[in-house]
Amino acid sequence: MIRKLVLAAASALLIAAPASAQNQNQTLAIVNARVVSMGPAGDLPRGAVLVRDGKIVEVGANVRVPDGARVIDAAGQTLTPGLVATVSSLGLNDTIGSGWGGRGSNDPRLSAGFDVAYDVNPNSPQIPEARIEGVTSAVLTPNPASAGAGAPRKVFGGQAAFIRLAADGDYLVAPHVAVLTALGESGASSAGGGRGAWRGLVKQSLALARDYKAGRVDEARLDALSLSRADLQALVPIAERRSPLLVEVNRASDIRLVLDVAKEENIRVVLSGAAEAWMLAGEIAAAKVPVILDAEDNQAFTFDSLNATYRNAAILDQAGVLIAFKPGIARIVFLIRTPRFLAGRTVRFGLPWERALAAITVNPARIFGLEETRGSIAPGKAADLVLWSGDPLETSTVARRVFVEGAEQPMTARNRELRDRYINTVKPARAAR
Repeated sequence: MIRKLVLAAASALLIAAPASAQNQNQTLAIVNARVVSMGPAGDLPRGAVLVRDGKIVEVGANVRVPDGARVIDAAGQTLTPGLVATVSSLGLNDTIGSGWGGRGSNDPRLSAGFDVAYDVNPNSPQIPEARIEGVTSAVLTPNPASAGAGAPRKVFGGQAAFIRLAADGDYLVAPHVAVLTALGESGASSAGGGRGAWRGLVKQSLALARDYKAGRVDEARLDALSLSRADLQALVPIAERRSPLLVEVNRASDIRLVLDVAKEENIRVVLSGAAEAWMLAGEIAAAKVPVILDAEDNQAFTFDSLNATYRNAAILDQAGVLIAFKPGIARIVFLIRTPRFLAGRTVRFGLPWERALAAITVNPARIFGLEETRGSIAPGKAADLVLWSGDPLETSTVARRVFVEGAEQPMTARNRELRDRYINTVKPARAAR
């Protein structure tokens, strides 16, 4: 009797855990879907994808399905890579008023050395909400400058991390994928002066990081720049071009300053925000600098973005700039589906459809060095996949199934469970006669 109860309980657990190793390790075939691979296979009107042990094995129009494989007939649906939330706070903030709060260090001895990966709450209610919207991974970023009101002034905000959004809670894919800084109204203030102060402090910090790598450390110089050894360790990959410096910047003249510093110091940079980047599209393309845009930025919210336009993405793409999309600061936690819809809006303003989808799938993986393992549907890559009811850039489309490394994810979230529980329990009051 006890043995039967144990077996029954074990079977129930296997049925109730779609994200478990049970289905990650089996062979999965998704057939008859429109496959938008974002890779060499291109766009297949009626294709199939074979997955084994969490990796994509084969993609094409004539994939042979092995015996014993789990088969999903996706006729009438669209299969894409999982979406990537870029410059995100998923798992870091859960309240609408928190903004950059909880995304940095108030300790003056720690700036570039702050590692956002250790702040992640894998049980955050925002993560399942994002999964339901087709987001399978995210680039988490700290505050690019100071950590908030009353915080010490800093040039660097800390290190970004690339995470997966699986329900199993094992989230970290790659730490230290970038170091954050800011230039402009807020960035200049954080550097303790004007734009020139930012330039000088960045160059001095990189020189000190190179000296640190060579075994030459001057404690007096460390103190003068308010840098710790942890900060220098974080800056060494930047100085050696192994990781990029992610710069929050909007004004065209500031963007040109970033390009100049990148050339002088021989470092990789990524522009974030970049409201006026379209004005320098040719220069940015020539420098091979990627840009992460707020696709909804078309108003002069500050004097740094007087020339913001919805056509920013299309102009940059036409010039050959690698682009990705991020949420604006006001949408940094909530409205998780917004980047997908805003990517669709850029199509209305001249960006080709496939480029808009690339900006929220494969391009973030390319920008942060994960293109060999994520971002597209290709053999050998992680099976981060989403089955959509239709065009993923249309507002009426919903995600039907979501897979992270081949494991099907639960399409539930606490907020929605609460909504469903109470939606029909309150009856409208009768109007007074």
